[in-house]
Amino acid sequence: MSSKNNPAVSKAIAVVQYVADSKEPVSVKELSYALEVPQASCYRIVRTLLEKNWLRQDMNGGLSIAFGLAHVARGYSDLEMRLKELDAPVKRLASELNMSVKLTLREGHYATTALRAESINPNAITTPVGSRFHLAVGSAAAALLSQLSDREIELGLDSAPKEVWPRQTREHVWERVRACREYGVCADLGLQHPAIYAASTLLKITDSLVVALTAVGWQDDFEGEKLQAVFDRLLRASDTIPQLL
Repeated sequence: MSSKNNPAVSKAIAVVQYVADSKEPVSVKELSYALEVPQASCYRIVRTLLEKNWLRQDMNGGLSIAFGLAHVARGYSDLEMRLKELDAPVKRLASELNMSVKLTLREGHYATTALRAESINPNAITTPVGSRFHLAVGSAAAALLSQLSDREIELGLDSAPKEVWPRQTREHVWERVRACREYGVCADLGLQHPAIYAASTLLKITDSLVVALTAVGWQDDFEGEKLQAVFDRLLRASDTIPQLL
């Protein structure tokens, strides 16, 4: 599939995002000006979105998000609710480990940080919610890859941008995947980035969704027997957290 954007789709997405971010109903004129989209094109996009019930229009012509879009996003709403339930146990784990802890979702050939809990350590490594990275990068991605078939993994690695390979090879990715399949946990110990160390396992949060549970820290956090201690704590959390949901 081509990586080039479809201009019409990009404009429609921009319209939806702008309306969603606005606290007050938005006019077509405002959309056209703010997004630098010709008014004629804006009207066509809005008309289609109104027909699909993704937008609604008040008597003054102001546009707001309609229930139809909420219905489309219902699956994500369920996920968002589950993530709220996970916030407390993930924070407890971060406190116990004195490291940052995050949950990561797979979206195609990429992984996205969906939830994070910061360490009380002021120098802790953080990963902003919404951060997106290729599945060839790091322990969280390897844990997510471990659920796929070997062929799916190879296809995913084929799509990796060249930026992920200067410090690692495909075999490094496979080593992490095999570790997660065999032991339930894997690590990236400064390979992708010399200052970032991380270990990950899988966490089932719904009947159909499994995410990566990751502890992120510095080299000192994973040295010697500390590495196995982190592994053991992540595996216990993977067993116990679902019982709390």
